[in-house]
Amino acid sequence: MVVALAGGFVALIIAGGVLLALALIAFAVWAHQYTNVGPNEVLIISGRRGRRKGPGYRIVRGGGTYVRPFREKVQRLSLELMQFDVRSAETYTMHGVPVQVDGVCMVKISSSDEGIARASEQFLSRGREDIVRTAMQAVEGHMRAAIGALSIEDIYRERQRLVAAVRTLAGPDLERMGLETVSLTIRNVADKQGYLEALGRPRTAQVKRDAIRGEAEAEREAKAARYAADLAIEDSRRAYETERARYKAEGLRASAEADLSYELQRAITRQQVRAEELKVEIVERQKAIELMQAEVERRKRELEAEVIEPALARAREITAVADAHREEAAAMGAGEADALRLKGLAEAEAMAAKARSWGDYNEAAITDRVLEVLPALASAVSAPLAQTDKIVMIGGNGSSPGASRITKDVTQIVAELPEVLEALTGLNLEELAKRVPGVKGSGDAVDGDAEEVR
Repeated sequence: MVVALAGGFVALIIAGGVLLALALIAFAVWAHQYTNVGPNEVLIISGRRGRRKGPGYRIVRGGGTYVRPFREKVQRLSLELMQFDVRSAETYTMHGVPVQVDGVCMVKISSSDEGIARASEQFLSRGREDIVRTAMQAVEGHMRAAIGALSIEDIYRERQRLVAAVRTLAGPDLERMGLETVSLTIRNVADKQGYLEALGRPRTAQVKRDAIRGEAEAEREAKAARYAADLAIEDSRRAYETERARYKAEGLRASAEADLSYELQRAITRQQVRAEELKVEIVERQKAIELMQAEVERRKRELEAEVIEPALARAREITAVADAHREEAAAMGAGEADALRLKGLAEAEAMAAKARSWGDYNEAAITDRVLEVLPALASAVSAPLAQTDKIVMIGGNGSSPGASRITKDVTQIVAELPEVLEALTGLNLEELAKRVPGVKGSGDAVDGDAEEVR
């Protein structure tokens, strides 16, 4: 059951696809067979006559139509304008004068159904050149016939009669061919015998005579007009020069007056400007004076503020300081006098006591005092060496080491102190030391070659 349903569904799909393909093919064939036609042409569709009686073809103008495949045939027929030149060789007029006529003709296929039917019967399979050639031969033949029925004067003077005759003669033939004349014009009419030239000579001579006469009359009138114009010009020039001189004199007078007025007004204006400038200068000088006065007043006040007032203050300060110094000096003088008096009394008492003491002193005491001073002198001599961080000895001649040289110099300085003391006081330290009780012998000399520096 299921297999049968599936087979039916597949068959339905296939049938639908086939129908769709047939529809697409039919649409493609219809689209291919649908033919459009423009406004400048007609379609001649020929084919099956069918049960209806008729020519067996149909004419379609504008739009489009469906052409049955395999049964109908489509052919196009142009409705556009066709132009050609119409030239007749030497053709004799009614008076036997040979002339040549050159013109332009424009024809087209008639837009009526009858004209299209006739043209399709005769020109459907032929090209545009064949249609033009056929129409040109017909028009040229009828033009020669029309020329033979007219005189050369009529052809030359009344070209429209020739055009009307040609249209009248050629119209039926062109109509039977499905054509119609749109335009026919004559461009040139000529003859090799000089007939047209001779025909125009009297008129040409008359025209030349009239032209010469008219030219002479015109020249005379022109000269008269020129003379009158020259007189008018001279009158106008004289009037112009007179008016110009008058206007120039008035202009010069006005210019002189204007110049004088200008100079006068300029002088007045200069005076006014100078007066205003003086006023401005006066005002400026007044302002300058006021500014100077203000500057003087400012400088005065500045001087008072910066110099006088500080000077007065300084004077007052100096006076006050002087008074204070004077009082201080007086007080210090009184104090110093008292102090000097007391000091003098004390020094006098001390001197008296000292005199009494020195009177009681003997040489031993003096020697003891001198010996107490000697270590202090030795310390004073060796003090600079004690504060030295590094000593560099240069020289020595290789006799002794540098350290021994330093100790030798120090001990030598100390050894020379008794001599210095003797030179200053007149006392011999060695003699004084011998007199000191408890001192034995004369004492040993100080060794000047010590090697240690303390």
